[in-house]
Amino acid sequence: MRPEQVDWDCGEVVFWNLYFLDPTKPLTTQTDDLTEDLAQIIYPDLVILDIGWYPEFSEEGGFVVIVAREEKWNEPLFEESHKTIKGFLKCLREAVATATNYGRQS
Repeated sequence: MRPEQVDWDCGEVVFWNLYFLDPTKPLTTQTDDLTEDLAQIIYPDLVILDIGWYPEFSEEGGFVVIVAREEKWNEPLFEESHKTIKGFLKCLREAVATATNYGRQS
């Protein structure tokens, strides 16, 4: 998966480690690449969209998508986890909307 495949709106991709992700293959065959640090996208007003897999390298894990302001990870604006690529991509669209809308409201 390439970062250009997602509409980040006003976000800027600053870290991307999801090139390996292939929606046509089962996630169980891709766990060697599923880490806690998969991607970060920066938005205005110090809003960060963070993507990771927890617990990393585990078939029992899941994608965790968090949107936080000023790195306040304990007070996220958005947080969801999904065990499927389909769920992850849907969640990602919601996270982008949250990050974008928050910046416009502040």
